[in-house]
Amino acid sequence: MQEQNANSNTETLKEKKSSKNLAAIMTKVDAAGETGMKKVLPNMPFLFFLVLLAAVHIANSHLAENYARNITKAEKEVKNLRWQYMTTTSGLMQKSKQSEVAKLVKTQGLKELRIPPYKITVKE
Repeated sequence: MQEQNANSNTETLKEKKSSKNLAAIMTKVDAAGETGMKKVLPNMPFLFFLVLLAAVHIANSHLAENYARNITKAEKEVKNLRWQYMTTTSGLMQKSKQSEVAKLVKTQGLKELRIPPYKITVKE
């Protein structure tokens, strides 16, 4: 029985110590919170300024990424249009050769001149 009383006494002592420790910790936290607030409140404009700078930095990086994506997209489009231009130009160069034009107009009954053209001059 004495052992049970001793065990119960040690348990109550532990509970009292833990409750005292908890109370001591809570008072320290409250005191630190009050002093912390006293230090933070005068610096609030500076903290808001830092938050604003962070928001501007994030927005700026998003805009830069969007510009980079748009530039890459435009470069691909320009490259594709250049390929189309080169293909069309080479096709036009091929079709505008004298021999190719002669083949095209042969179907209409026109013939290529065998003699060079001559110049007509008018005297006044």
